[in-house]
Amino acid sequence: MTDIYLIRHGETLSNQLGAYQGHSDSPLTDNGHRQASCLVNYFQGITLQQIYCSDLGRAVTTATPLADAKKLPLNLCARLREISYDYLDGQPKAQLTIKDKQKLQRLFSAELNYRIGNGETLAEVQTRLFKKLNEIESEHSGQSIAVMTHGLSIVMLIKKVLHIPVDAPRMFNIHNASVCHLTFKSGKWILQSIERNDGKVTLSKTDS
Repeated sequence: MTDIYLIRHGETLSNQLGAYQGHSDSPLTDNGHRQASCLVNYFQGITLQQIYCSDLGRAVTTATPLADAKKLPLNLCARLREISYDYLDGQPKAQLTIKDKQKLQRLFSAELNYRIGNGETLAEVQTRLFKKLNEIESEHSGQSIAVMTHGLSIVMLIKKVLHIPVDAPRMFNIHNASVCHLTFKSGKWILQSIERNDGKVTLSKTDS
């Protein structure tokens, strides 16, 4: 059995400002650094053999304390990035035009094949991430691996694992520094739990 722990990066300044970060970047807040430290405590009793990480700075900063504590290198990967919003990357919600808000509404309603400018569709994000997840499992079968990535990215992976259509409404949240535990056994993925950084379970599904 392979264990994968999907982790969302800690809180950033853009999170506080309500900006769509996408492929842009933003520093962690003091709370985000605290969340990164709490992840070290979360994994204290969990043996990890690998740590994979989005190459965006907010993910790297969040993952570094855990990598240092486990004495493991960070395997950086651009395919673990958040969705690209093209020219809206990094734009605060309060500064968006009506037309831009309409574009985002179409994207988040999961209108199939809809993208903003040269950005990505939700289906493309899901395909990119799920392919990488399967590659990680194949290369490290039977191990326990942490994967530091992003909120919407994790949502798309969870939808795939639970066989929820891309365009179905999202009925769960992925908070900053949340840990989503997946296992791969007998050729299938199972969602074991989604836990907040404070250890409070927000969603749980077991192989029963």
